[in-house]
Amino acid sequence: ADFKGNGGGSSVMEGVLGCLNLVQVSSEGVMESNESNNVEVGGANKPGGDYLHLSVVMAMGRKYINVDTTTKDGIERAKVLALGSSGMADVIYSSLLQDVSSLFTSLNQGRMFVLIRHPIEREMARFRYLRRGQFERTKLNDWQRGNLQDMSYVEYAKSEFARDNWMTRELVNKRCNDGKGEDGRACASLDDKDVHTAKEILRRKALIGLYSDIMGAVQHYGRYFGWDNARKGGRFEDATMFCFQNHILEGMRKDALGGKDLDPNDAMEHSDAYVALMEKNRHDFDLFTYAQTLYKYQVELS
Repeated sequence: ADFKGNGGGSSVMEGVLGCLNLVQVSSEGVMESNESNNVEVGGANKPGGDYLHLSVVMAMGRKYINVDTTTKDGIERAKVLALGSSGMADVIYSSLLQDVSSLFTSLNQGRMFVLIRHPIEREMARFRYLRRGQFERTKLNDWQRGNLQDMSYVEYAKSEFARDNWMTRELVNKRCNDGKGEDGRACASLDDKDVHTAKEILRRKALIGLYSDIMGAVQHYGRYFGWDNARKGGRFEDATMFCFQNHILEGMRKDALGGKDLDPNDAMEHSDAYVALMEKNRHDFDLFTYAQTLYKYQVELS
């Protein structure tokens, strides 16, 4: 299972892992098959086709399962269809860590791997994505999209759209969206104990990769999972590496979209936007710094 946070890395990884012909689960399989995620446990009066069965669909030349693990409804449907024990999926993407973990059991275990980005870069990339993304993907209403289109980096950083320590909150199950927790009340505060818990989860449970070294991260994952004969210090085939590089370059190109009319100086370190986002994400920055150390340690052991 891959833990993602709309920071640009997930789309790159989907392309890269498509090079390995892996069967993936994200939102692409549902969008390609035009299937809804709405589900009633035990109900059968739902859309036709393969809705009541797991199946592999093709999207952009890659293989996906017809469920969406990027939403709570989609994860609930995946549970009903026993995705975790089906053996059909090689990789599952989700930013909903606590929810997606319910797909697995002690008999059908998953292994979390993460691609971690500097939290300020992540939030700025998310801003560009929300400005350019299709309505179906961003889940924004017209008013929100209109506001985002008119914002600068500084205005975004100081708005309710910019997230508050997203990664730390997700790991310790203290989610915060638009200033509210999942119960509709004010977001729960984070403290040093929460950061320590998040670090321990990464140390004990996660295979770490860094967006700043995405090629190295993919090779790290490959050695661990044995992809493309890369186990035990082996290397990927040349054709596979070429495919990786193409998708990484394409991902970087897309990452820059949505920012053509923005002032790049506003995204520089020490800018007002950078400082405002750092204030909102100081716990995530602490976690990111720790993840850098973990990554180096894991790579040396692999």
